[in-house]
Parts: sequence; structure tokens; C-alpha cells
Amino acid sequence: MLDLFARVLLAVVFLVAFAGKVRTRQGFAEFRDSIAAIAPWSPARLVAAAILAAEAVAVVLLAVPGTRLGYAVVVALLLAFCGGIALVMRSRKAVRCKCFGAGGEVLGPKHLVRNGSLVAVALIGAFAPSPASWEEPLTLLTIAVVLLAVVVALHVLFTCGLVARVRELQENSGPRRNENLPQPGLVIKPFEVTDTKGMPFTNADLDGPVQVGFFSVGCGPCRTLSDALLADPPAARFVSVVDGDLTDPEATSRLAEKVSGLGRVVVVGTDDPVLSAFEVMAFPTLVHTHGGVVTASGIKLGDFAHAPAPVA
Repeated sequence: MLDLFARVLLAVVFLVAFAGKVRTRQGFAEFRDSIAAIAPWSPARLVAAAILAAEAVAVVLLAVPGTRLGYAVVVALLLAFCGGIALVMRSRKAVRCKCFGAGGEVLGPKHLVRNGSLVAVALIGAFAPSPASWEEPLTLLTIAVVLLAVVVALHVLFTCGLVARVRELQENSGPRRNENLPQPGLVIKPFEVTDTKGMPFTNADLDGPVQVGFFSVGCGPCRTLSDALLADPPAARFVSVVDGDLTDPEATSRLAEKVSGLGRVVVVGTDDPVLSAFEVMAFPTLVHTHGGVVTASGIKLGDFAHAPAPVA
């Protein structure tokens, strides 16, 4: 029964890990970003996809009686994970564990212990004697895996539907949402911050047409808006204000480097006075200004389809 116990336990763990990473786009994006932080030289997206495929294969193989290939895939994955954790600990980077999707704690010794314990379970199962008859264990394992797969599939479908519904409601509630945005006609209050090149950025720099984007680390909509801006760069001067994460400096640096393609970059804290000066209460926020006065604001490029953009 040790073989059956090991197969069920490992199948559940890897099925939950797989589902957590594919359940939302943010979950997969954060998993991909964690790989980029651990191994900057690697093609993070391809590696993330390969790991997801390997986890799915492991679950299937663990449900096949009489073969030890599932254990081999599990051990290979866990040892690779341990190697990545060791790299993080050696480089002293603050990288969060995204094995089960979004969220997670900073990688450390306890994650090595967790993966090591799962390796031990896989080895015990691999070398445990097989039962004389696989008929009953196979039936139990197959039922367990099928039920888990159905539950996960329904959960994914429900989540996707819920996300689509929330986005639809957001699209249809523009006026209420815009109440939390800087309103046209707002005069920007005095402020002074330093950009990533050590140059001061103050309200005096808003003497002409300037667009200011406010982004936050780990914010999915911020990633979407910055991608859209990079694909269609604004004509006016652009300044990016990045709300940094002190617990994840690597992610903060990656976001700052990404939006540097738009223009100047300022990294601030959550309570920085520059946010109060622009009356920014959420991320992302994109503000069009001219002469230190807000002419338009929104959270996506579509919000400015009929808005007066600053002109020189």
C-alpha cells in the first residue's frame, strides 16, 4: 500500500500545483517571473511551460499502475526545484515561491525541506513492492485522480467565468470607477521626488504636455497597460511612477526597467507624497497633464478614446 499512498499523495500535490499556476493569467505570469528572477539567462516562458507540461505528465504517469516513470518525473522536477531554491539562497535574492500560483512566501530552507520530503515519498513509493493484484488499487487511484481532475476543471471554468463577469461589470461601471481617478481640471499639488537616474522630478516639470503613468509591482492590469503603452508609445513626454515592493526588489527592478522604455522612471513607496499630489488612489492610473493641470485620466488606453490628449 506504500506505492498506492505515494502515488495518490504526489498526484494530488502536483495536480494542485498545476491548477494553481493555470487557474489565472496572473498565477502563470508570477510563476514565469519567478523563474526569470531565479535564472535571468533562461527563456522564462518556455521553462514555465515545460514545467507545467512535466507536472501534468507526472500526474498521468502516477495513475498508471506497474510503471515507475511517474516517480522519475516527480524526482527530476523536485530536484530541479531544489536547485533553483539553492541558487536563490546563494545569491540572497528575495524571490517568492510560485509553485502553487500567485502569492507564496520568500524561498528559503523550509521549501528545501518540503521538496526533500516529497522526494523521499517518491523514492519510498518507487522502491516499495507492487501489490499482487493491481485491480483494486488501480480502481481506487483512477477514481481519485478522475474526481480531482473534474473538481479542478470545474474550478478553473468557474474562475474564468467569474473573471470574465467581473471585467464585464468593470467595463459597464466606468463612471463610478472614474470617481476614484484624478479629475480633469485638477491642479497638481507641489511635489519633489528623484528618478532612477538621480535627477529631481517636481511639479515644475509639468510645464507642458506630460503623461504620467502609475504602476505597482505584481499588478496584472499594470502589466497590461504598460504593454499597451510600449506597443503604442505616447507622443507626449512620459514619466512612470512605480510603486515598489520592499520585499521583492527584483520584481521592482524588472518593472522599472520595463517602463523605462517610455521615458523617465520614479520608484516610490506606497505613501509617497507624489501619489497624494496627483490624487492617485489605485493602480494602474494614467494621467494626461498640461501645464500642471489634469486633462484626462483612466486605467487603460481605451479610456482616452474621446478624451482630449495634451498637445504641444
